Amino acid sequence: MRFFPALVLCVASLAPQLSRADCAGAAQPWWYRYLQIVWSATMQTGDLCEWSERVNTGEADSWAVSAASEGIPSPSANWVLKQSVTGTVGGSRMQRYPEIAALTAAGATFYISWWEYYPTQLAAAGSSGTFMFSNFQIASADDCTACYHPIWGLFINPSDFTLILGWSPNGEAPGEGPHAGESGKRFYYSTRPIPVAQWVYFEVMITPSSTFTGAVKIWMNGELLFDQVNVKTRFPDIGIGGAMWISHMAYGSYIDPTPATHYIDNVTISLRRLNFAD
Repeated sequence: MRFFPALVLCVASLAPQLSRADCAGAAQPWWYRYLQIVWSATMQTGDLCEWSERVNTGEADSWAVSAASEGIPSPSANWVLKQSVTGTVGGSRMQRYPEIAALTAAGATFYISWWEYYPTQLAAAGSSGTFMFSNFQIASADDCTACYHPIWGLFINPSDFTLILGWSPNGEAPGEGPHAGESGKRFYYSTRPIPVAQWVYFEVMITPSSTFTGAVKIWMNGELLFDQVNVKTRFPDIGIGGAMWISHMAYGSYIDPTPATHYIDNVTISLRRLNFAD
C-alpha cells in the first residue's frame, strides 16, 4: 500500500465546545446540546468551510455538490460531500482537528458518525495486490510535523466489497501494538458487504489512548462490525507528538471504475452514540 505525506497538522488546545462549525453565520440547532454533538459538517453552505483542511495528493479531490445534480438521493438536505480518486493513484482527505485534539487530551471516549453513498461497487483494476481504497482513518503524530501516520484505517476488500479494519497500514504506528505483545501491521475482516446505491450509516467509537487502554468500535447500519479493545489509538505525548485527528477520504490506487467516487453527508463528532440507523 502507498501512503502520502499530508500537510502540517493544526492542533487546538481549547476544551471542546458545542458548536456547529467554523462557517460564517452558522447557527447551532437547539438539539445539539441534547445529543451531545460537539461538531458537524452538513455541507449546506455549499462549500467545505466546516472542515479544518482538505489535503489532496496524486489524482483525487473533494467537493461540496448538489445531490440532485449528481443524480443521487440525499439522506437530508441537498448538499453533500463528493470525494473521488480520479486517476490511477490519489487521495483526498477532509480533516477536522480542534474537537478531536481536545477530547484526546482529556482522554474522553467520543463517536464519529456519518452517512455514506457508493453509486457502484469498487473493484480491482488489474491485480488485487495493487488495489486499495480507504474511506476513513484515525491518524496521530509522533515527532514529525510533516508526516501523516494512520493508526487505524477502514479499507474496502475488492473481492466482496466488505470492510477491512487495519492497524498501522503504512507500518508507521507505534512499534508495539495494537494489543500488548503484538507488532507490525494487523488487519481485521468483516463479512457484511457495503450496500450499493443507497445511503449507509457508519458509526465509530474511539477511546483515545497511547497505552493499551484504548478502544475502536465500528457499526454499519447499526450492526457492529469491529470491536477492538485494550488497544493503542495514538502516539504517546513526546515532543510535539500525541495529537490525534480523523480523516474522511477517498484514497486509493488501481480502482475500477475510475473515477472511484463516494459521497458523505452529516458527519458528526459527539459524546454519545446517536443511533440514527436504529
